Amino acid sequence: MSKAKQFKAIIERSRAGMDAAFVKIPFDVNAVFGKTRVKVKVLFDEAEYRGSIAIMDKNTGAILGLTKEIRRQIGKSFGDEVHVEVIEDTEPRVVIVPDDFQKALNSNNDAKNIFDNFAYTHRKEYVNWINEAKKTETRQRRIEKSIKMITSGKKYS
Repeated sequence: MSKAKQFKAIIERSRAGMDAAFVKIPFDVNAVFGKTRVKVKVLFDEAEYRGSIAIMDKNTGAILGLTKEIRRQIGKSFGDEVHVEVIEDTEPRVVIVPDDFQKALNSNNDAKNIFDNFAYTHRKEYVNWINEAKKTETRQRRIEKSIKMITSGKKYS
């Protein structure tokens, strides 16, 4: 297992007008991990996150995204400095699909097949959205809407 890499970075906005954020990776990802796209476990100022290092473009280089939830947890936003600790994530990424959502997926083969082929992050985001519903009616509407979105190929974002 590789050692954790630690660094400080500035939280940057992905594009003007968007609420998406990232930090630049200040080391040679390929030299450290032997590949350029790496699944990682991260601590952003003690807030835990599982994600991937990716190459944004040739000018920006390797980056690591910061979700709105992580930024909320650490109380930081664009332009703020964050302490980052990153280590390769070799554990399986499993999304526990709630029974009611799984039942809806099982009743629609297209939705089930598409959902099963989504990346971990997209499956997790659908499940989180459904689980965040406070009322039973809201949860059921979200499940129904999810099935429609999934069958149209929409990844939750």
